[in-house]
Amino acid sequence: METTIAVEGKRVRIVHAGPDGAPVVVLLHGWAASAYNYRAVLPVLSDAGLRAIAPDLPGHGWSEAADSCSAPSTARWVESLLDALDIERCVLVGQSIGGAVALDAAVRMPGRIEASLLLSPIGFTPIRRVDLARALGFRWWHPPVAPRWMVASIVRRIYGVRGQWTARDVDEYWLPLRRREVVSAVVQSLSEFDFAPRNPARLSGVGRLVIRFGELDGLIPWERATRYASTLPGADVGVLAGVGHVPAEEVPDEIAAIIVRVVAQARGADAG
Repeated sequence: METTIAVEGKRVRIVHAGPDGAPVVVLLHGWAASAYNYRAVLPVLSDAGLRAIAPDLPGHGWSEAADSCSAPSTARWVESLLDALDIERCVLVGQSIGGAVALDAAVRMPGRIEASLLLSPIGFTPIRRVDLARALGFRWWHPPVAPRWMVASIVRRIYGVRGQWTARDVDEYWLPLRRREVVSAVVQSLSEFDFAPRNPARLSGVGRLVIRFGELDGLIPWERATRYASTLPGADVGVLAGVGHVPAEEVPDEIAAIIVRVVAQARGADAG
């Protein structure tokens, strides 16, 4: 199901599935993407008896842009989202930049986030392409709208070898990026958001932390990222063979199974 709510006075689209009163999972998508990242995960979580909620982040998809795209502002936005939805406790799932947002939100709300599952997350290794884009300025690749061929090229590059994308998938990425305000917002986030590795000293109270990197991720080198992530006490760190930068799209059943297990473990049950 799809609905629109107000968060911090701005319009936010959410896609949700599953029964009211069930354990809640909030899924945060990647940069320049939308809740569509989780299109194949949502129904599996619903069938498993979970309430799954995937919002479009501010300025992405069909959500209205926020005034600030900084990391602290976006973590606060997640807290405001939970308030707007009357969610007292939940498991956070974040993919790519959504992983960094989920981690920052867990730091901000240690008693409210039961566990965090980070998929190919930003925040565990420097992102050279972001550093290069910032050094060169954004005007050279900042069209008023994104052409479809550019979106198709990006989708082609972010997948590994285990998942298959379709022309419809490209269109779902591309449609929001045909709007000038969305392109402006995602460029603003590239400028303002903190893509640097997170300070391990600040992460000691975030609760259960599960991290999965893609073996074929061209943006985040898994060898370096896993070394950094493994320094976090108690973190469950692993690598998904044959997977690129969008695990929830490439191997949705596998990701859904991990989420179900994380929720069960967070609630003190044995997921088997």
